[in-house]
Amino acid sequence: MKLLRGTLYTASAVALLGQSVSAFDPLSRSNVVNYWGQNSVSYTGGKEGDLIDYCQDGTVNVFAMAFISQIQNGRPVLNLASHCDQTFPGTTLLNCPKIGQDIKACQANGKVIVLSIGGASGAYSLPDAAAGRAFADQIWDLFLGGSSGTRPFGDAVLDGVDLDLESGQNFGYVAFVDSLRAKFAAAGGGRKYYITAAPQCPYPDIATKDALEHAWFDLVWVQFYNNYCGVNNFGSGTNFNFATWNNWATTVSLNKNVRILLGVPGGPGAAGTGVLDAARLNTILTAVQSYSNFGGVMMWDVGIARQSGLAASAARFLRGSSSGALDIPHLPAAPAPPGVAIPTVTPPHVQIPTITAPPAVAPPKLTDSNNNNNNNNGNQQPSKPASQQPAPAAASDGGTPSTTTTLDVSVAIQTLNVKVSDDGKPTIVRVHVHNSTQRGYEPEWVTAWDWQGHPYKIPSYKPGQSSGNSSVPGAAFDIVVEANCRK
Repeated sequence: MKLLRGTLYTASAVALLGQSVSAFDPLSRSNVVNYWGQNSVSYTGGKEGDLIDYCQDGTVNVFAMAFISQIQNGRPVLNLASHCDQTFPGTTLLNCPKIGQDIKACQANGKVIVLSIGGASGAYSLPDAAAGRAFADQIWDLFLGGSSGTRPFGDAVLDGVDLDLESGQNFGYVAFVDSLRAKFAAAGGGRKYYITAAPQCPYPDIATKDALEHAWFDLVWVQFYNNYCGVNNFGSGTNFNFATWNNWATTVSLNKNVRILLGVPGGPGAAGTGVLDAARLNTILTAVQSYSNFGGVMMWDVGIARQSGLAASAARFLRGSSSGALDIPHLPAAPAPPGVAIPTVTPPHVQIPTITAPPAVAPPKLTDSNNNNNNNNGNQQPSKPASQQPAPAAASDGGTPSTTTTLDVSVAIQTLNVKVSDDGKPTIVRVHVHNSTQRGYEPEWVTAWDWQGHPYKIPSYKPGQSSGNSSVPGAAFDIVVEANCRK
């Protein structure tokens, strides 16, 4: 993907919300979080500036640097698109001294900078606790309070990590968070570190379920877009589920004071569904501010949010109405957690063979002999933006043809590309995961992505049954289907 730098913005696009520097408050109900690093605004003809370009005013409190997109031989792979392409000699690890200087300047302006691990696609699995602890050592030494001769940002020390887990085997992330928190505590010095997460709104979010149930998070910004439970369904029934996530915060989360932020697209081009204007966002914010653990708004991503003006508008709204009738005092302080947190990753550009399966044609099937697609541990996926989103619940369109793809579940994770023909109308994609009982695998969930990386997650269903339908745009594209199963 291309990254464009050095953007110039007109004064009308920049909201100066006060220049005084104040300490970051993780319990605030008016925090604004933006992702930086993947230059999504280029898809709309814009350019994402350097990190420092967005730290000169009071709009954004937290920047999540996107992403650590892969883990190779236990080491993180940093992807900041075209913002940095220099590497340390003999390694693939980026060497970005200019960004390091920007980080320190932003922190001097009161900004919190966390490193996001994951993204919509990527090979960032941590299959067990040992892998999680080892990876925590790497992140600590390369980006946080440790030491290494190959620190991508030099002596700049990031403020924590963000988990934007959207695929892979993530059992080791509980140990990862716990290990980081232990390092935070042992480091002393009064420096504060934060651990955040960016689950998709379907609850529970499969990719982050274990971590959210068993590790300590300071803030969780839920992606309420590209899903049936997103802001696009606010006020139209019960699909919009901010209440569910607030209930998680008060009943399941180890940190009962964890703040839940409303994650939305920063403007047109940032997501498939859930794009909204300032007036609509203010209406939704007015409603969710009444929840005890509400903490503000997150946007993907900073370039689009600056271009649209949505981040500045949300900041003005939150800080103008965060006191008064809707202001709820902080809950009593919870016990201090044992450790630290981590951010999100960028996807690798991986090509997977495409199998054509137009509507009304017998679907292809994956078997053990299909070596290209079996046992890839979720690593062979196309590049996808970090703002992945499951499709909204499909409405019947009375005669639109459907494509059914069948996966013979023979390994824990399988992927398959399917070409869906374009008839000019929305196409209903129906994925059926066949339960191969003799192999003992039970389907848990299925995700499909179009060639641009927009995901369409299909909710859980019983083994051997077809999933629900997912309505996708009417255009020719490749669908990548991933079945995540368990024994």
